Amino acid sequence: MKSKWLDSDWNPTNMVGTFSYDKLFSRDSADTPLNPVAHAKYDFAVAYPAPETLPMDGLIQALQTAVDSNSEKVLAEMAYYPQQLGAIELREYTVQKLVTDRGFSVTSEELALTNGSGEALGLVIQALTNPGDIVLAEEFVYMGTTNQLRRFGADIRGVAIDDGGIIPEALEKQIIDLNSAGDKPKYLYTIPEHQNPTGSTLSEQRRRAILDIAHKYGMPILEDDCYVDLRYKGETQPAFRALDDSGIVVYVASYSKLLAPGLRLGYFTCSPDLMRRALSFKIGSGPNQFAAVAIEGFLKNNLDLHRDNFNPILEAKCNSMVDALEEHFHNSGAVWSAPQGGCYVWLTMPEDADIASIRDEVFDQGVGYVAGPNFEADGSGRIGKNCARLCFAFESVEKNSEGIALLAQLFKQHGVM
Repeated sequence: MKSKWLDSDWNPTNMVGTFSYDKLFSRDSADTPLNPVAHAKYDFAVAYPAPETLPMDGLIQALQTAVDSNSEKVLAEMAYYPQQLGAIELREYTVQKLVTDRGFSVTSEELALTNGSGEALGLVIQALTNPGDIVLAEEFVYMGTTNQLRRFGADIRGVAIDDGGIIPEALEKQIIDLNSAGDKPKYLYTIPEHQNPTGSTLSEQRRRAILDIAHKYGMPILEDDCYVDLRYKGETQPAFRALDDSGIVVYVASYSKLLAPGLRLGYFTCSPDLMRRALSFKIGSGPNQFAAVAIEGFLKNNLDLHRDNFNPILEAKCNSMVDALEEHFHNSGAVWSAPQGGCYVWLTMPEDADIASIRDEVFDQGVGYVAGPNFEADGSGRIGKNCARLCFAFESVEKNSEGIALLAQLFKQHGVM
């Protein structure tokens, strides 16, 4: 349908051409390609939980129950923008969940809901980071956070890890070396439980050692606990925040991996002075009130049942991928992680195998993965060319097995195995 405003012969574009913003962009803006998300036939590149576990019916029922039980209250809440800290009911529920699941207590006024854990991390990063500040993180770590750190000028340095996560002795030596050079690290960012991308979990012993180091050198810990609900083997380790209530730990977590990424609800808690500084960077009001009502209503009655359904499915998928790696990669010189939770297996090929350079070709041939250099904390591209993150949570048990078989075939075809 033609706009009535274009019915006349007058059209300013005919006189002046297309308007150009070339000289008007802000200094910090970036021309970022808007690439549509592509999926390989066997998609191990995604970072999604198992789609068949998303409790859509339960979330919808929780909304309906909330409306039916107190429609005036729900209507009144929807008629206003959410308060800056987010919905009080979900904050109160989260406070109780932290006591039960993570072993520490805060008040609802000391916890802020955010648009996913990514926003929580971004607010804290902005409150703590000046351009040029050195921030430590696992040498392979989630690219979404390193992108935010770089966006706000951090100089990220990778800390040595092994199958058990950060090595405390290596961390302290690195801090000493940096201090000797006049480069004091500002803080440590870590995903201690089912780490992205390696799948490792820090033991309580290592967490206590890292806390001792943090206090010794006055270095806060930014704890990203977004995968803690996704455990299907072994024992959940105590949160850094549960081991220390001095304020040196900033705790961030999320409901995205437990329920659905599309809900975009995370949260964080920290010392009051840091909370005020972090929230000063928040634009607009609190996060989606509608989603908060659904999450609180569903989880208060269904958390244990949902996890009991969710985690065995993840375990079966993980076992399928690990078994397939054992079958098809056992004579290749490759090693891989055996996570006790989360969504990822970390594959390390022999040192001379460059699987980063062939990633796009392998993707086009049917198997998606994220190559190691994408996760290098320092962004150097020096140590991850022979590594890949494989997400087992998204595909079925059968497709995990089939996809790994095809991956081995393609690696042989490309001469890296």
